[in-house]
Amino acid sequence: MSDTEPVSSQGEALLRGSAPSANMFEETVERLGHSIKLGLIKPGQQLPPERELAELIGVSRVTVRSALQVLVQGGFLIAKRGRNGGTFVVDHPPVWNGTNSERPNSEVSASDAAAFSDRRRVIETGVCELAAERIDEAQVAALRERVLRLSGFVGDRDSYRAEDAQFHIAIAEATGDSHLVRMVAEIQAELGSLISHVPPSEAALVHSNLQHTKIVEALASHDASAAREMMLEHVSGTGRFLHGLLPMPSTQDR
Repeated sequence: MSDTEPVSSQGEALLRGSAPSANMFEETVERLGHSIKLGLIKPGQQLPPERELAELIGVSRVTVRSALQVLVQGGFLIAKRGRNGGTFVVDHPPVWNGTNSERPNSEVSASDAAAFSDRRRVIETGVCELAAERIDEAQVAALRERVLRLSGFVGDRDSYRAEDAQFHIAIAEATGDSHLVRMVAEIQAELGSLISHVPPSEAALVHSNLQHTKIVEALASHDASAAREMMLEHVSGTGRFLHGLLPMPSTQDR
């Protein structure tokens, strides 16, 4: 196969942009990751230039560049410099079950991320909606402080993850229901485990914290509907990011 072979029509169909979304960065990672995992962009194949990819997907070149960096870090792509340079799919991309090198006995897949995202969407959107009705000024102020701290951790995923979990648990605490607090704490622990299997991305954390800001403002306004929608946007973006980077389940698991 030639390195310059164009992306297949099926690959273009998967990549092609749809309606604008608040999670275009995460969606771009997901679309490119799926195209590679499904073999629609083949091992060794060169991707189109950033400008062409941006036009095809319907996003900015900055978004494409950030998504490509994540996929390089995740072992899907390799960037080559020089006369014959460009961005290429690696010869052996992580298509099937992958194992975290720090947790050699654990396996996760894109289907795990999808099932988790369903649970998280049900729990955290409802919690955020209820919190908007019950939150007080002191709790809003504390959440704003957490958002400020998170902005200083975007280059340190471990520190960001710890503070991020506390942010979401603090929203649950605003409901005044200890059972909901425990449920969100369990969701955040599971999220931490899944995130440990994908490469760190400063761009993803910056976008995530912008969404945190919107969530806090909806809570501060006691707008339960907006709070629910902002949390749904946030949870969906994280789900797409994980779904695009985690391996497909093996045929034995299907």
